[in-house]
Amino acid sequence: MQLFDSVKIYVFVFCLGAIIAVEKLRQLIHGPRLVSASGSGIENNVYVIITIFMLFYLPGLMLKLSNRIERIAIGLFEMACLLSLADWLAGIGIAWAAIPFNLFLGATIDCAIAVLAGVRTFQVVWLRRRGGWPTSGD
Repeated sequence: MQLFDSVKIYVFVFCLGAIIAVEKLRQLIHGPRLVSASGSGIENNVYVIITIFMLFYLPGLMLKLSNRIERIAIGLFEMACLLSLADWLAGIGIAWAAIPFNLFLGATIDCAIAVLAGVRTFQVVWLRRRGGWPTSGD
């Protein structure tokens, strides 16, 4: 099983991953923008609920996938979700959740995800041009 059925979705995910990686690198170089991490806003609560849902959903999805690149990218995305939750917890005042070098770790993980998404997109486009859509074990 592969993650997506369409080449366009692979291209979209790669572009989205690249945009996120560039923003994380910008934050690493210039510092993060001032964003509320108080946890009191509805946006933060929805974000945390979605992140927790992803933490429980993605491991099951990862077991169903046959492509190693997709499985590694999902594992890295899980790590990014954990870092995000730890950052949120530290932002609401839970001191033990603060991770040193969180911004550097997040940028590194997001860049790795973008590279993996690019490699997988290249694989899918290459296989599509050669006339065979990947089936299983690719």
